[in-house]
Amino acid sequence: MFVLLFVLWILFNGKITLEICLFGLVISGAIYLFAIKMLDYDPKKEWLLLKKAGGILHFLLVLLRDIIKASFHVIGVILSPKKEINPKLVFFYTDLTTNFGRVGLANAITLTPGTITVFCEHELFCVHALDTASQSDVDDSQFMHLLKKLEG
Repeated sequence: MFVLLFVLWILFNGKITLEICLFGLVISGAIYLFAIKMLDYDPKKEWLLLKKAGGILHFLLVLLRDIIKASFHVIGVILSPKKEINPKLVFFYTDLTTNFGRVGLANAITLTPGTITVFCEHELFCVHALDTASQSDVDDSQFMHLLKKLEG
């Protein structure tokens, strides 16, 4: 967080001088200490997040791939006049234990075209799927496996 604050300071100033860098170090340090003392910020959480950055990036790339794939599927459903839409509510349980994992799964499902997370209560999810092709991907998605790795 300290490095991010310092980089933002330099970017917002628009030029780099010794005076600006020293003042930026002091200001960034003061904000960082304020966050630790008053906002209950824990630097250990920051290191944990940095350790999981590769897994988070992998999750986001898989999400982007699935969004693109599902977009083409939904376009095909919309443009095909003979194809009959068969929407369905899908209920399934997940073994994700943290709120971060469950919220990540719910958002990933909702971001994917053709599916919407209706509700999530603890391990039970209810998802509205546009058709049966969308339904088969929902209850055993790769998102759950990637989020499980990020949890543990």
